[in-house]
Amino acid sequence: MPTIIHLDGRRVQDPAEAAAIIQSLGLTVAGLDLAAAAPTELEPVLRRQRLDNWRAEAILADLANALPPGYAGRDVVALFPDTDGLDSILAAFHRTHVHDDDEIRLILAGEGVFGFVLPDGDQVEITVVPGDLVGVPAGAEHWFRLTESRTVVAVRLFGTNPDWRARYTDTPIRFPH
Repeated sequence: MPTIIHLDGRRVQDPAEAAAIIQSLGLTVAGLDLAAAAPTELEPVLRRQRLDNWRAEAILADLANALPPGYAGRDVVALFPDTDGLDSILAAFHRTHVHDDDEIRLILAGEGVFGFVLPDGDQVEITVVPGDLVGVPAGAEHWFRLTESRTVVAVRLFGTNPDWRARYTDTPIRFPH
């Protein structure tokens, strides 16, 4: 299970508390054994720190049976420390926003942090690592940032009428990052 952190820095240890937070946000959280479903083209992407379109398609094809069905929008995003325009990309992700569609992320390599605004206005951050699958429902106010490694490779899935655009809410992020 991904690591959940409260604003005060407290790490959620109690499975019941973690489940309550996940349920209050309407999230789907699951794990995938990447050793069993390892995409063959992931290693070259990590070695070269570059994702070609054909490699992204190969990764999606390798994972086809492991991904939830019914998502029309699929892609692979790969961010590395030397990715062109990385700071601009991260600035767009690290603003509170919602989507009009459900969004699923499967982390293949690296790590990142999803932040969420809870129904009561409080905020939590959830660190995701390889094998973590997080489903964010349409309308859930969230943000995403990278950890210090500044590396993530993830499959992104959006609903049956995919709309990748973020609608920014600009709720202040109260985490000190």
